[in-house]
Amino acid sequence: MNRPTFRPAAALARLAAAAALALATLGPAHAMGHDALVRDFARTVYLHSATDVHDERPQALLRAVVVLRVRLDEQGRWKAEVFRDNPEQPEMTQRALASVERLPAPMGLSPQARQLLQTQGVVEAWLFQNDGRFALKTLARPQKAA
Repeated sequence: MNRPTFRPAAALARLAAAAALALATLGPAHAMGHDALVRDFARTVYLHSATDVHDERPQALLRAVVVLRVRLDEQGRWKAEVFRDNPEQPEMTQRALASVERLPAPMGLSPQARQLLQTQGVVEAWLFQNDGRFALKTLARPQKAA
């Protein structure tokens, strides 16, 4: 069976291009609303967790799914709350939380976007592969068939 080879350099190049696009559209995206904020958040996680990201089609049966609600606190730092975890695999929840903890404070947010991120926040699913890498549901490609 031929398994696709993970190429960190290629994945990093794709993530850098996506991040550049996100940064170039930061102002308008934040003016567009919550969906744009969720996509920008997901791109930021990908950029700051590049070696942990699975940027290919997810396997048919995922190892774990972790769902977090992420908000900005009053100091502008990201804080995550677990909505769904896998009690048998707490390391996957810790990996998802760690990917949020390493995010820098967002810059250039409009007052409306900041308010939205402080009150509603972002709910995102981390889709874990058997090898421990993840994709975020917002940016994930369609899963492979079983």
